[in-house]
Amino acid sequence: MRLRSLIFGLGCWLLAPALLADQAEQQLQAYLAEIRSLEAGFEQQLLDARGQRMQKTEGEMRLLKPGRFYWETRNPFPEVLVSDGESLWLYDPDLEQVTIQKLDQRMAYTPALILSGETATLSDDFEITRRQESQQEIFTLTPLAGDSLFEQMELYFRDGQIEAIHLEDSLGQKTRVELLNPRYNQPLDPSGFDFVLPENVDVIQE
Repeated sequence: MRLRSLIFGLGCWLLAPALLADQAEQQLQAYLAEIRSLEAGFEQQLLDARGQRMQKTEGEMRLLKPGRFYWETRNPFPEVLVSDGESLWLYDPDLEQVTIQKLDQRMAYTPALILSGETATLSDDFEITRRQESQQEIFTLTPLAGDSLFEQMELYFRDGQIEAIHLEDSLGQKTRVELLNPRYNQPLDPSGFDFVLPENVDVIQE
């Protein structure tokens, strides 16, 4: 084999992972760009490192670009999480407590904000890969920073629409969220993402 051919072949082999990563990022961005709003029920399971189910919750969610989302779990532990793109409200009815936080870079890359926010710079913060399993496309996002809220996130798409989100933390615990009856790009009132403080609750400002 001629040296030039060998060098060219080696160069293509070295470039292949980068090209695949670029393709994965571009495809994910294209799918996320199509989501302007989303409403769905969800079922969420928390699994330990051995895959044993520790908790199962149900609820509903909705999001509206840019940056707005509402996430409510009903059973067995009620909780409401709301963001208007600048602040985050966490309401625990059992504790009669509301925690208010400003969104920082670390929190901005939670699954809900990835779906509802700007995605053009995802590759600045994540290594992105893609694989196909049957009719599903699965995008794996691995944080580049060491202080991320999770070790790995997987987004499951079918026909370009998201069906599920899987997370794994540094302890090996896994959170699996399956979306139920999702409704895409329906008109949503932005005021529905403005949190109204209930009466007689403790407020914690962080």
